[in-house]
Amino acid sequence: MPIFYWLSRWFVERGYVVVLPQRRGFGATGGEFAEANDTCLNPDHASAGLAAADDIEAVMNFMLAQPFVKPNSAVVVGISAGGWATLALASRHPAGMQRAIAFAPGRGGHAWGKAGEICGEEKLVSATADFGAGTQVPTLWLYSRNDTFFPPRVAQQLVNAWTKAGGDAEFHLLPAYNVEGHDIANDRAGWMLWGNILEQFLDTPPAERARMSASFIPSE
Repeated sequence: MPIFYWLSRWFVERGYVVVLPQRRGFGATGGEFAEANDTCLNPDHASAGLAAADDIEAVMNFMLAQPFVKPNSAVVVGISAGGWATLALASRHPAGMQRAIAFAPGRGGHAWGKAGEICGEEKLVSATADFGAGTQVPTLWLYSRNDTFFPPRVAQQLVNAWTKAGGDAEFHLLPAYNVEGHDIANDRAGWMLWGNILEQFLDTPPAERARMSASFIPSE
């Protein structure tokens, strides 16, 4: 199972309790993969995202009930399809979810094994708009310029759909990372790209964040 050691460590070193929910059927969890009730030819990105959000929300609510966790303070972080699930969860306005951070969020990348191709790209954009509609949970979107799953062209479409629907978003297009920008959260080297951005996002008061909403910041 993925452990995202370096991303987890970044938060642990700053005093966060870190939990890695394993979605149903994902990795070695066993059972039916709850997000796989579609195909690349006919994807249902919204339903898949919401199914994953169910699992994340259950874990979040359990942890928020623990005596060593600060109430109503959850920061949900996801990568790729996990980032997509994070955005789906934010669309529900769940009590206790304070902020959402999505590294290269999306679904259906590398369609047919081709870099830059998306299964049902228009459907993905449409589902993003549906999730973003009225969503007030502050969200941070991080993509790299050399992400071959969700390249800048796609990243910009998604965040535009989210914000035009009324969702709060801060979007950073990071410099090219190693040989595959989709891996920006996988090792400590990535900290140099996004570490300061995360700290600022997490430390910015809600009132100031409202003034920054829907911003596009091409990080160089």
